[in-house]
Amino acid sequence: MDELPAARRQELMERVCAQLRAWNLREPALVLLNMHLPLALVGSQFLLVAEPFLGIFTGERAARELVWLFQDPRNIEQLALQLEQPAES
Repeated sequence: MDELPAARRQELMERVCAQLRAWNLREPALVLLNMHLPLALVGSQFLLVAEPFLGIFTGERAARELVWLFQDPRNIEQLALQLEQPAES
């Protein structure tokens, strides 16, 4: 499976964080990310199966990039760290 470039990975994480904050899901997302960190690979495989449905809402490229993002536990840790930071106005 392809790897996301660092700049694109960071941009995608920022978009996910911004969307979670906009939906007021920051705290539940933090709990789920930290709780299910050991299951990152299983979660990314679930996203891979759900990719056609997810692509309807996000676009095919964005859905594939989300799968790539969530398959690496380090990305999930970094996403959780970004969510813990105060929101930039």
